[in-house]
Amino acid sequence: MKRTLYIACIALILAGCSDNKRYETAICALADISGTYADQKQDVARIIKAGLIPNLEPGDSLFFITIDSNSYEEENLKFKLNLDYIPSKANDQKLAFATNLDEFAKDQTRSRYTDISGAMMLCADYLRNTGSGNQAMVIFSDMKEELQPGLKRKFRETEFSAMHIAALNVIKLGQDSTNPEIYRKRLSEWEKRIKGSGAESWDTILDASKIPEYVEQLK
Repeated sequence: MKRTLYIACIALILAGCSDNKRYETAICALADISGTYADQKQDVARIIKAGLIPNLEPGDSLFFITIDSNSYEEENLKFKLNLDYIPSKANDQKLAFATNLDEFAKDQTRSRYTDISGAMMLCADYLRNTGSGNQAMVIFSDMKEELQPGLKRKFRETEFSAMHIAALNVIKLGQDSTNPEIYRKRLSEWEKRIKGSGAESWDTILDASKIPEYVEQLK
């Protein structure tokens, strides 16, 4: 009898955890540190601190990954958090994450190549592992990928299944201003590639103040 009650209690606890996961949100922020976009580090840190962190709730997760010459490496996950259900602890976690972002903003590291795909694949691995019901990645980059020789990247058909993906603060390159069609085609090709790999949605957010609204729509 006692054993039966014990098993029943464990089952209820696990069911409760599973139910919570359905309502939790996991977000991965990818920051390009290659070429001229490396100069955007302060803006990236500011946008994440103002638009993402304050809108996270207990149980939510946030990952920060850098985009460099070879982004599908564990060392590219710079820091992460999973918010505690105790408010005071959650606030401390948010402050620590913000401090890490400030340190990132001061770092002068700049990579030669731009492996956006590798960073997205690494991000997708971590998002899937959370089991959260709402999963999203936000990409801070000019979205111009330049892979170093020998590097191969191919998304699976289900690479981004059930994930929402958005490009933020997409700065325009010199040729983009000369011919806007280059910029538009670049984003269109990413949309086709990402949606073709199972993504729930693809967006380009030009106004950083819209990020809280974007996060709210995920929940």
